[in-house]
Amino acid sequence: MCDKKCSYLIAFIIVLILAGFAQKSLAQGLSGIHWDGWGVRAGLSSDPDQAYGGVHFNLGEFAKDVRFRPSTELGLGDELVVIQMLAEAHYVFSNFQVWKPYLGGGLGLTYVNYDNDHPGDDSETKVSLCPIGGIETMLNQGMKFFFELKLGLADEDPDIKCGIGLSWK
Repeated sequence: MCDKKCSYLIAFIIVLILAGFAQKSLAQGLSGIHWDGWGVRAGLSSDPDQAYGGVHFNLGEFAKDVRFRPSTELGLGDELVVIQMLAEAHYVFSNFQVWKPYLGGGLGLTYVNYDNDHPGDDSETKVSLCPIGGIETMLNQGMKFFFELKLGLADEDPDIKCGIGLSWK
């Protein structure tokens, strides 16, 4: 079982690895990591049954058609609060014209705050791992609209999340 200190250490290691990878790619001239906008997202999850909302940051591509888009989401309902922070990478199938599908995954942390009837601690922070799939389309003036599905593989992750979102520069 991983306590808070362990979770913070894992998050720190993930950030170091991503920073090292990005720096190496930039030095080789292969990276397109840069600020490319941000967006909002909302949806519903199952187990726990919640409504969630959040933000994401489009940080460009670190390989051809592979983008880096970290996200933070807050889920409410089912007598608990869930905050999920993920470093997401998506492969975008760019050869599609209007609706572009993408597949990827996210690695990060999930914080859960339980109601007062939960035995033991009132909260937990654990490692989060989610495969991600979605489809997006370009709207006007650089805005994108997307539908997304996430599956939770770790203990505290919601089993499934279905959401929509908007991105803009």
